[in-house]
Amino acid sequence: MSIEAIECDVLVIGGGLAGSYAAIKAKESGADKVTLVSKGKLGKDGVSTFAAGVWAGGYSPEDDRETEFKKRALSESYGGGLYDEEWLDVFMDESYERLLELDRWGVEWEKTPDGKYDRKECRWKLLMCMFHGPQLMEAVARKVIASGVRVIGHTMITDLLTENGKQEGRVTGAVGFDVRTGEFRVFNARAIVMAAGGCGFKERVACYKFQTGEAAVMAYRAGAELGKFEVTETHSMTATGFSTQGKNMFVGLGGKFVNARGERFMFDYDTELEEHAGQSYISGAMAMEVRAGRGPIYLDMTHFTTEDVKKLRAVLPVPTRILERAGVMVGDRIVKKIEWAPSLIGSVSLGGGIIANTKCESSLVGLYACGDAMARGPQLPSMIPGAAVTGARAGTSAARYAKGAPDTRIDDKQVARLKKSACAAMERKDGFDPYHVIIGIQEVLTPYEVSLILREDRLERAIKDIERIRDEEVPLLCACDPHNLVIANEAVSMVLVAEMMLRSWLFRKESRIGCLREDYPYVDNENWLKWTLLKQEGGKMKLWAKDIPPGRYKPDKARYLHPIFEAARKRGVAWG
Repeated sequence: MSIEAIECDVLVIGGGLAGSYAAIKAKESGADKVTLVSKGKLGKDGVSTFAAGVWAGGYSPEDDRETEFKKRALSESYGGGLYDEEWLDVFMDESYERLLELDRWGVEWEKTPDGKYDRKECRWKLLMCMFHGPQLMEAVARKVIASGVRVIGHTMITDLLTENGKQEGRVTGAVGFDVRTGEFRVFNARAIVMAAGGCGFKERVACYKFQTGEAAVMAYRAGAELGKFEVTETHSMTATGFSTQGKNMFVGLGGKFVNARGERFMFDYDTELEEHAGQSYISGAMAMEVRAGRGPIYLDMTHFTTEDVKKLRAVLPVPTRILERAGVMVGDRIVKKIEWAPSLIGSVSLGGGIIANTKCESSLVGLYACGDAMARGPQLPSMIPGAAVTGARAGTSAARYAKGAPDTRIDDKQVARLKKSACAAMERKDGFDPYHVIIGIQEVLTPYEVSLILREDRLERAIKDIERIRDEEVPLLCACDPHNLVIANEAVSMVLVAEMMLRSWLFRKESRIGCLREDYPYVDNENWLKWTLLKQEGGKMKLWAKDIPPGRYKPDKARYLHPIFEAARKRGVAWG
């Protein structure tokens, strides 16, 4: 493979909404040479392309901001007090500003006859605004190009470069390869914005299959601090017979979850939010219903009016076509219930990642993080508004730093070592197909008694299984062409992120959203009002807990049975 060298002031890794925003704002903040590199094609890759038409958290200046803040700070679906006050203030202050900006850039929004944004309740009873599906990223991509950002697509970044090749040194660049030709590329940069997304483990939600954890893994190898992998939304939900986005919109318009008996059950698990609770929260309730023999679970939208269906068609053009092909939507009616089930999404949307402050600075000098690459707590406005807010901040901060940063030098020995590692699978004539490893990871993580209803013995067995894959199968990965080399590197990343999640679940000795421990079923605010952090130290994964800084709101109770377990007990579900 040949090597191409590229010089830039700010390098943005990732072409979704967060990365695009970072590139635009870096350029607007005075950075001269801004380069955005993406694994696919700008405007067509990243989970932002598949965003299902919902801007969750469409607060206007007229809204009661403090009431919404308190709800997020204390609600069980938000982590029950496990919140980052500084970031929550930022999101509440800036998400509406980003919405208005996207409107100016050409994103089409649903509006009322008097020109106001049409707002409805969605997950966690947020006020959602609605945009017209995939055209979001088309408009943003046009803005990236118009801003003068250099865009390099179809390139997989595999590793970060550091000063003198040392772990935890100042970040000086990145390396990767063209996914079509195999050409190796070296990027020399004063500042790097990591926006390469989370890790969805190529699970059955189609729009997350290319989110495989490179951002977390690159930062981990370079020595950055990561965290928040265990107390967040690790699960999404989708139809069992086909994959579709749109759950927020479906529930926002009045969709209800029912068990095999036709009973609505979410009121028992969350008396306030019901179907508007967080996705991992609902997934836990579904798992309990199935354990009790009341599965399968269905999403019922058969009561939707003609106007509801008209709204779905306008906001969700792709999902409505899927529903039509599945025979669920006929004309202006929803004619049957959809069998629905949790699906592991790992660290996509809300989840673990690179620890970053409100300037989006990581623990490594010169490295910034945004979107799904950044660790996000469960209380933050997620997905599209989160990507926009953090992307804008990361790009602005990176540009300011780059202006005064010293020149960077590339360590040739480090480049050679990282190239050998990234391309190793292409050098083998025989070995494991990448999908053999990927399926193995899925078989370890996806059972609901591993990733939804947790217990120490099951987590320890899962960790041993992942360690075996890591030590025995990953070193024998084989790729026949650059496309398979991409999948091989994705498999390597997924193994490491799986280990991060499992060890984080095991480390936390209590129950919270996304971490329902049968052996520790109580919420323990006295001992576990903390974030779990991790980093590489001496070649091994080190975990520790960090106290959350005191905020203006505190949970009322020091220790109590988690509502999922309490409701399960009342509904006759055995656990323990």
